[in-house]
Amino acid sequence: MDPVDATGPMRLVLCAFATPADADRAIERVLSARLAACANALPIRSRYWWKGRLESAEETLVLFKTVPKRVGALFRALEAGHGYEVPEILELDVPRVHPPYLGYLAATIDADAPPLPLGGGRAPARRRRSPRGPGARAPGRTRGRLRPR
Repeated sequence: MDPVDATGPMRLVLCAFATPADADRAIERVLSARLAACANALPIRSRYWWKGRLESAEETLVLFKTVPKRVGALFRALEAGHGYEVPEILELDVPRVHPPYLGYLAATIDADAPPLPLGGGRAPARRRRSPRGPGARAPGRTRGRLRPR
């Protein structure tokens, strides 16, 4: 399901793997296909419920850095080559990114893309006009009166 309110110029996709070797194979596939610009593999200890039992496992969590238009293909690639019956694949919206890193990300994943505008790739927010129309009285205060000190 696509998040309706995701607005950032970058996405983090997290995926846990049973072994470092499984994680390395997935990273190689993903980076070779340019579905992500970068991946970090971290050793983790997981505790979770599985088929009615509380389990514990040493896993490798991979953080893939990508752009919104590559997330669907990245999900499919991770699911297709994953060893788990129910792989953990999560997308996190990143609303703010250091502009030089965002430029690196875009250039690495899609070298033919036009350069990003300053400010992280989004148009500046525009103020909406008041729905009350011109000449309307400003709304009253919503808090209690100010008290003298």
